[in-house]
Amino acid sequence: MISRKIYGPPGTGKTTKLLQYVQTFLKLGTPIDKIGYFAFTTKAANEAINRMLDYHTAFQKKDLKYFRTLHSLAFNRLGMKKAQVMQDEHYEDIGRKVGIEVTVYSNGQENTGFVDSNSEYFNLINAARIKEISIENEYNTGMYSYELEKNLLHILEGELNNYKESFKLYDFTDMIEKFNVAKLCPKYDVVFVDEAQDLSPIQWKMVDILRKNSKYVILAGDDDQAIYGWAGADVLKFIATQSKKDIILPQSHRVPRSVQIIADKILDRIPDDRRVKKNWKARDEEGMVDHITSIEDAPLDKGDWLVLARTNDRLEKLKPLLKDMGIYFQYKGRKSFTSSLFRSILNYTRWQNKGDKLSLSELKDIFECTQSYYTVNEERLYDLTEFGFSNTQRWYDVFKANPDECLYIREMLRQGEELNKDARVQLSTIHSAKGGQATNVLLILDNTKTIREAVEKSDDKHDEEQRVWYVGVTRTKQNLYIMTAKREDRGYDIESLG
Repeated sequence: MISRKIYGPPGTGKTTKLLQYVQTFLKLGTPIDKIGYFAFTTKAANEAINRMLDYHTAFQKKDLKYFRTLHSLAFNRLGMKKAQVMQDEHYEDIGRKVGIEVTVYSNGQENTGFVDSNSEYFNLINAARIKEISIENEYNTGMYSYELEKNLLHILEGELNNYKESFKLYDFTDMIEKFNVAKLCPKYDVVFVDEAQDLSPIQWKMVDILRKNSKYVILAGDDDQAIYGWAGADVLKFIATQSKKDIILPQSHRVPRSVQIIADKILDRIPDDRRVKKNWKARDEEGMVDHITSIEDAPLDKGDWLVLARTNDRLEKLKPLLKDMGIYFQYKGRKSFTSSLFRSILNYTRWQNKGDKLSLSELKDIFECTQSYYTVNEERLYDLTEFGFSNTQRWYDVFKANPDECLYIREMLRQGEELNKDARVQLSTIHSAKGGQATNVLLILDNTKTIREAVEKSDDKHDEEQRVWYVGVTRTKQNLYIMTAKREDRGYDIESLG
């Protein structure tokens, strides 16, 4: 039996509570190498490590060797090397071999085990393995388009297996499978598992192995934020798992009252027998909820923002609109402008204003951006006047390689954006933003056929769709803007909840 199960509604400090338990065990004399702390993502694991190092200055990172993801533990215990792990380009290469154009969204960096791509074929195969069911069953039960060819699915599966065998590569699911049969699990005094609602059947088997090799096990999660069912997560397993004591964290330090009202009404759409009811208090601040129909109605020129959508496709369509508005943003960790161009602009203006000489690499970058052509190979410092540049010429009159992007950068600088820092505005899918927060959130409703069908059903897919939007609204610390699709057949009705 699990020792404790902690339910953490949005912003209630679930990670803080877990680390408090870690402190308790340390005070009782538990060695740090007998404590296993397993987070769902690499980012969350690193956050726990950094906070532990702040608490205990005597610790070094190497002392926290069991503060990691489940996949990382499997990787470590199996003695694997990074070169053995499947990368984005490998999946894209396999796609080309069978005539499928594939873009992978680098979720491998997060170490979740999900292969999130624009290819339903890859996503279906991966989901079937994680759930430990056949491709046919996943095809029949999953939210996939009717255009998928079953024959191509099996061809792709075979090509994937052959590719991994030929190049001696392993994906994250392979790691878990091998760990579950290898009997290489360390002995622990206590094991912590965070975001347990997102565990897939194959990961639950790994947790069961950890439980058998530990004196105490503490699970933490929130079934209301279980949004990875499409990738195999088994939230009902989390709900059904028995524990000696259940704890519900009562106070959110993030969500204001007006947003909580919306959030609670979303959860009311999930039947009581398919979730755990929780009473939690909002932050002592009213906040604001506003319904808009256009991106221009959101005051994106001030403050920090999360712009959230259900799918990457919606965000891709939004990017040119934001550029037209002169908004500096980041998407998938990338800035909305070319960093090398901006560096060249900075170097040019530094030379122009201070007379600084430039290195060879800086000089060549400027040549490329200004469409100037010189042969320069000597490693020394250069004055741009040697090449006919005048310090009276403004950079926007000189940099002609990409005039549209230069215009965009000029507009952002005019508006006072600090382009040498992270962007105030972050674009993200709701799934990728789980765990994140911002003072202002713009939530873009979706109207795809798949989502409409999920909303209309009364099953686990319907429940998960409610949870997705619940996660979206609860990223808000102050102001929530909900952008409603102008079409009447939008997939999710949130206006009626206001």
